[in-house]
Amino acid sequence: MKNESPNSLSKVETAKALRLFLYPAIFWAAYGQVAGVLTPIYTGFVLFLGVKESQIGTIVSFAYLGGLAGLIAPSVIRHIRRKQLFIVGIGFAEISLMTILVVAIPIHVAQEARLVVLIALATLGSIMGYLVSPVFSSWLATVIPENIRGRYIGKRLFLFYLSSMVVAYLAGRFLDVVGGYKGFAWLFSFGMLTGIAGYLVLLKVPFPKMEKAPSIGFLKMLSVPFHNKDFTVLLVFYIFWVFGVYIGAPFYNVFMLNRLELSYSTIAILNGISMAFLVIGLHSWGGFIDKYGSKPILQILMVPRVLIPIMWVFNSKENFYLLPVVMALSGLVFSGLTIAINNFLYSVVPKGEEKTAFFASWTATVSLVSFVAPIIGGSLVSYFEPLHFKIFGFSIGNLQLVFMVSAVCLVLPVFLLRFVREEKAVSPGYVLGQLRRGNPFVFAYNFFLFSRAREESKKAQAAHAMGKSKSPMAVDRLAKALDDISPEVRSEAARALGETRQLEAVEALAAKLQDAELDIRFEVTQALGKIRSKKGIESLIKALDDPDTRVRNSAAMALAEIGGEEAKEQLFQKFSAEFDRTTFPTFTEALSRMGDRRIIIPAITRLENYKSSVIRLQILNSICRALGAKNRFYELLSLDEIDQAQQISNMLKKLRKGLFSNYNLRNELKQKILHNLNEVICSFEDERYHDFLNSVWKLAVLIEQKLLLVGNITQDKKSLILNHIQAIKNFLLLKKTEDIKQEGIVFLAVCLKSMVDILRGGKTAKESGPI
Repeated sequence: MKNESPNSLSKVETAKALRLFLYPAIFWAAYGQVAGVLTPIYTGFVLFLGVKESQIGTIVSFAYLGGLAGLIAPSVIRHIRRKQLFIVGIGFAEISLMTILVVAIPIHVAQEARLVVLIALATLGSIMGYLVSPVFSSWLATVIPENIRGRYIGKRLFLFYLSSMVVAYLAGRFLDVVGGYKGFAWLFSFGMLTGIAGYLVLLKVPFPKMEKAPSIGFLKMLSVPFHNKDFTVLLVFYIFWVFGVYIGAPFYNVFMLNRLELSYSTIAILNGISMAFLVIGLHSWGGFIDKYGSKPILQILMVPRVLIPIMWVFNSKENFYLLPVVMALSGLVFSGLTIAINNFLYSVVPKGEEKTAFFASWTATVSLVSFVAPIIGGSLVSYFEPLHFKIFGFSIGNLQLVFMVSAVCLVLPVFLLRFVREEKAVSPGYVLGQLRRGNPFVFAYNFFLFSRAREESKKAQAAHAMGKSKSPMAVDRLAKALDDISPEVRSEAARALGETRQLEAVEALAAKLQDAELDIRFEVTQALGKIRSKKGIESLIKALDDPDTRVRNSAAMALAEIGGEEAKEQLFQKFSAEFDRTTFPTFTEALSRMGDRRIIIPAITRLENYKSSVIRLQILNSICRALGAKNRFYELLSLDEIDQAQQISNMLKKLRKGLFSNYNLRNELKQKILHNLNEVICSFEDERYHDFLNSVWKLAVLIEQKLLLVGNITQDKKSLILNHIQAIKNFLLLKKTEDIKQEGIVFLAVCLKSMVDILRGGKTAKESGPI
């Protein structure tokens, strides 16, 4: 049960940290929609103060120049003991600069000095933000387990942009209604509160011990990351990408406000479209990145990213129909790029405290480029100001020309990405092929392909797609294909008939199952199970005696899918007959799906007949299902270790709470059970494996002894509780469970959950009085 990750926190502490890290993302998203220098609210306020369009790029550039403060962050942080308090204190100062002081400018600063003050505040706020950014990123990167990094980043960004979407729209509507200085003042005050709330949450987040890097000189420390080739190549790619993006980024809001003359609420709706698709992307890209790598996702998405600035060009005050499309594409593309870049960066930085230097070098370099790009963009806005012409009837001015320059600059990173190395990455073509799967052609199209195909593989693919169409018209054609001379086509035709879920397919499938020489009996039994028609039971029962083990197992699972007492009794007879190690696990699983509790003790007894931990886990899962725990064992086992520990801890605590509030238990018995349950919880959270097993045994024995003395509980309920106790005790008596230690804990926790749920259940019609 020990945590084997470089993270020094326990699994429960890590789960807590990961959960709490989500809240600052929500709060800072709300703050960012008000105080972020690239947002419509901030841009509108700057224009309200009388600042010129081209000067907005200057403000943005100096805000990013503050990122150079990240260079001194490693040296500063090294000497600070209470890093959490340092982050929060600096964060409070940053929030104040970007909200309270900014909103005071119209009252206390003369018109001619406002630009200078805005630049100064944006720079100072940025310096403070970037000063703590490397240690915060290092903190976050240390806590996130590597095997869930892409998904967790996606989840965190999902909440960030969902919050941004809601706040952006509400803020836009508020500003349209209230307007003027009063509206901006209220919004900046709201931003201040949410920004501070995000930092306050960090005080509750567990801070892990990080492996300290050797003490070296300042310049040498900053040069260390650039000796890492993978880091350097990734950084070169990214700074050229950032340069291309930030040449035009400050002027999109200006274009919507001044050229298209859109209201704040309209802009919020457009941004909402972008964020909605961004949320969809965040929900999807993380899993693909974890599975296929960051590089292929970047290669796929960089191409449409080049097109986005060009699409901005072809919009006018009278006709901006392309904007919703641009926003949707931007959200979808940006979500994947963001997760991929963050995941890539986290994967190339080393373990230990020296990662702070990597994040600092990354932040400082990117900030320097982000400083230069908007200044160049602003200069181009001024330089192109006299130019006006038309393309395809659209008036092209200085801002649209800057967008075109941005698109041209984004071409280079597409080629630089080829030199970025990632070991586990697959080809972009392979990923695109995976993305297309799960979207079957309609029957007519695939029937055409099937009829014209001359190659076995193409004909089999068409048969498979016809089945996915679920059209009744596909049944006859696929039934004929069961006699195709190609084994591949026959096999796919049988599977496809199952995918149709049409009752008309049962007769053809059952007939083929009787042919002892046919090589697709395994696929036929699977198909009958998917259709779930009782017409197929007789053929499947006969298949339980098939000489082919795969057919016997497949028939058992198909009977479980169909259900019914006849199928269950026939299957249990085969289960109870002479032990067959090749079919026993599958028969156990099939009967568990039918709710047959007769398998519990035999299944546990046979666990030690198998050396394979996988088979034993399958049997344990079946036992839990038979006990009424449904899919809980599998769901917990499917989680990563951190989430699993969190879920088990929560589950055990809920049991304690439920028992405490249960009036059906006598106080004396309740207190004894609660005492034992507390021992179970403490030993689990402290990761004391053997103490956990002993505590579970004591709890099971206590319930068993007391339960036998209770006369006012229904026999069915008592029998079910005793089934749980027998399952727990028999498992604890096994000898060969060390290699599934963690999974055994999950099994015992699920049994406890299921048993205590029954024990603390409410009164039934046949019960009265406390237990």
